[in-house]
Amino acid sequence: MPALEERARGHVAAGEWRLPAPGRGHTIDRHRALAAFGREDLSLARIAEGHADALAILDEAGHAPRPNALYAVWAADGPDSQVHAEARNGGWCIHGLKQFCSGASFVTAALLTAHSDQGLLLFDVALDGGGIRIEASRWRNAALADTDTFPVSWAAVEVPGGCLVGPPDWYLTRPGFWHGAIGPAACWAGGALSLIEAACRFDRADPHSRAHQGALAASAWALAAILDQAGREIDADPADRETQARVRALKVRHLIERQCTEVLDRFGRATGPHLLVGDPQIARQFAALGIYLRQCHGERDLAAVGPSLQAAQRRL
Repeated sequence: MPALEERARGHVAAGEWRLPAPGRGHTIDRHRALAAFGREDLSLARIAEGHADALAILDEAGHAPRPNALYAVWAADGPDSQVHAEARNGGWCIHGLKQFCSGASFVTAALLTAHSDQGLLLFDVALDGGGIRIEASRWRNAALADTDTFPVSWAAVEVPGGCLVGPPDWYLTRPGFWHGAIGPAACWAGGALSLIEAACRFDRADPHSRAHQGALAASAWALAAILDQAGREIDADPADRETQARVRALKVRHLIERQCTEVLDRFGRATGPHLLVGDPQIARQFAALGIYLRQCHGERDLAAVGPSLQAAQRRL
């Protein structure tokens, strides 16, 4: 199989990762395409989702993407890893460290968040200049290792003013932020669907295994139904006038994560060790799904959903 970089560039060149933007009437198709990427290969899906999300963000901002660029969105912050921007000579000077930069060694442009005295800023940055360095990897798991998710440091990198995307704090406050947050969940679902399909092809002629296969088939239906319903709701209220985008995204991510976790559990019960030790692609998908799901924040997200329900009841 060609290297992930080669495959990603081929998909971009063919226009296959230019998906319908969320809220434009075809969000179901967007979710289904992302799930299809996950079904094919979760490493590839992780890069595809970042590229597709970047294009949707740029479209929402009315900012043209760089021609033929393979994009990523690098927005993760941590207590010891933040990027800062200072206004300088009509442009910006960027410095700091950004963690979890997927595709760090091969994407050609990134949408990068940076803190400033004006608020959180978003930049469209080409990655072929000086002052940008990939740091030693902290990734110790074989799963998703080919996505080259590394820390990246910025040492006083000068960025033209035209690279700024949207006004201060726009990135987190726009409706599309929460619409786009469902994208990774669609990829998780696709990974789970690949395991379900493999498990349902593997018949041990055992009633207990077939019961697990039945439960897995039900999970496949649930995953598709959740994503389709989310797509319908986004298209019905793209500007988020009902202020449900955040709660919807958190609920969808929770539901997808729960279904995928059940798939991981039932898969081994349905098939035993055979596919996990004898089928390299299935073994990769199984391991990658377990890691990718940790992008869901679990109970922290659920704690944010509860108050919204209480507020809705008070309005009745």
